[in-house]
Amino acid sequence: MYTKCQVFTPNNYVHELLDSVSYTEHLYGLKLLENSCGDGNILKEVVRRYIIDAIKQGYSKRQIVTGLESDIYGYEIDKKHYNKCIDNLNQIAMQFNLPNIRWSIFNQDYLFSNVEIKYDYIIGNPPYLNYSEIDKSNRFNLKEKFETCRLGKFDYCYAFIEKSLTELNERGKFSYLVPGSIFKTVFGKALRDKIKCNLVAIKDYKCLDIFNGALVKSVIIILDNSYNKEVINYIDISNKIQFDIEKKSLQEKWIFSKYKSISTKRFGDYFKVSNTIATLYNKAFVIKNIDLEKYKYVINNIKLEESLIKPAYSPKSLRYGKREFIIFPYLIKRGKIIRMTEIEFQERFPGIRNYLTLYEDKLLSRDRDKSCKWFEYGRSQALGLVNKEKLLISTIITNTVLVYSLKRQDIPYSGLIITKLSNSGLSLSIAKKILQSRDFFNYVRSIGVPLNGNSVRITSKDIENFTFREI
Repeated sequence: MYTKCQVFTPNNYVHELLDSVSYTEHLYGLKLLENSCGDGNILKEVVRRYIIDAIKQGYSKRQIVTGLESDIYGYEIDKKHYNKCIDNLNQIAMQFNLPNIRWSIFNQDYLFSNVEIKYDYIIGNPPYLNYSEIDKSNRFNLKEKFETCRLGKFDYCYAFIEKSLTELNERGKFSYLVPGSIFKTVFGKALRDKIKCNLVAIKDYKCLDIFNGALVKSVIIILDNSYNKEVINYIDISNKIQFDIEKKSLQEKWIFSKYKSISTKRFGDYFKVSNTIATLYNKAFVIKNIDLEKYKYVINNIKLEESLIKPAYSPKSLRYGKREFIIFPYLIKRGKIIRMTEIEFQERFPGIRNYLTLYEDKLLSRDRDKSCKWFEYGRSQALGLVNKEKLLISTIITNTVLVYSLKRQDIPYSGLIITKLSNSGLSLSIAKKILQSRDFFNYVRSIGVPLNGNSVRITSKDIENFTFREI
């Protein structure tokens, strides 16, 4: 069982989820599902509202008990939380003198359940697990069963949303508290396509810490199978802003802005944005916390050949002023990267070769390119860019966009590299101004995948797709 995702919905968001689909009155006979109910935080309020409304409508206690048993459904895979949920619901019922209710709450995995019911309401806060946190066997099962999980690195909640949508009746309503990243991740596109048609509103809590430190920013998505308008109401709860967005304007990543860009120049038409070199085992190649000049390039009593040692940089090391170096196991001739044979490497650079043998087992076990020799970087990506002037930018943006200028000999090993296209007509200094502009920062905030705090993650494609004004 995944313990990381057992973070239950705070009470104020429970009310928001229910109010968003008008689960407030005339509830008798309407079926509701909460498919990852935990201890019952949401279902407790559902039951309380249901009973109060049924009493108000004049139903007898016997009728209310029957209604609770046939109208309210839940799933919880964890036995401990399932039992706690039942206890909590019994306590609510006893407050109204309604004993001995046979709750339709199941101690099962909802995603692989086969109860054939169409619901009027599906409310929930599904488990927050990204792809790396899902065990491999479950990944396979989810890929087999759900369209939104077929490609790439999906989040666990994709399957919950997809299955829920198939179980709503023709006028059913749906409200879910989910990670805001579903609008921005590359592999979330199938899910976005699936929800777009009947999506009514998005309530974005992007600057609020709903789950007391959980590394995620949340949104409530509201769908209604009877809704077919071509706009979505977007509500920025944090900044108290609300406006409609045309569905046709939502393409690959969904950007929520009431302002349309009037810029026409695309950054990627003038500059190339690439990943940095990938050693796949930095511990062997990156040399930290040592002054190579002072110690004459000697580490672990092994003298390293100076010609293969280059200045190394990451956004983090530059931000904190740390001096680092990297072993660059290639030759550069006439501006081109030349690979060595293992014999040539051993004969010309015995010191570095002996040093790397300290990590040989780890280097051999890397998931490296097939053509990669054990002493080379694990990927050949970006090797052709290292001998050029370049800019370096982090993939994580928080309060400001930091852009660093690097020299030809400098080797960036983390972040994204910006180099000038041959027919650009614009210099790297112009690129730096563009990336440090307020327009770019606002763009990043709108398109980046939200992380903890105020941070967002961006990709090389995000940067290349930015359109800018005349400089």
